[in-house]
Amino acid sequence: MKEENGSEFTVLENKNIGRNFSAFRKLRDKKALEVADYLGMSEANYTKYERGENKITIDLIQKVAEFLKVDPLQIVSSQPGHVIENLTGSPVAIQTNSTFQTTNEKQNEMMLTLMQEIVEMNKALRKMIEDKK
Repeated sequence: MKEENGSEFTVLENKNIGRNFSAFRKLRDKKALEVADYLGMSEANYTKYERGENKITIDLIQKVAEFLKVDPLQIVSSQPGHVIENLTGSPVAIQTNSTFQTTNEKQNEMMLTLMQEIVEMNKALRKMIEDKK
């Protein structure tokens, strides 16, 4: 089922991603208000994203992931209940199947775009670091 506003994510996917926002936020011991302040919105508006009531965009996923220091792909691809604390010292680990599958072609395109943007950001960061040497 698509959202009425034509969102690329279905309502169910918005809810899963929103739950992951909440799970990663709690693992990072952050309050919803802290994330909302970082995003420049009210806490009430941000919690609507966590509940899957607002349209979740790639830009929002990237900003939340940046604040929480989590790979944005983990936020998108983690299944509810599979976000766990890693006992080896890493703050977050993800249990997922070996592949991420979806039947939604538009979501596949958005995932590819998100991955390409992450690669480009990494290239830019690498260049900045090299330029400082």
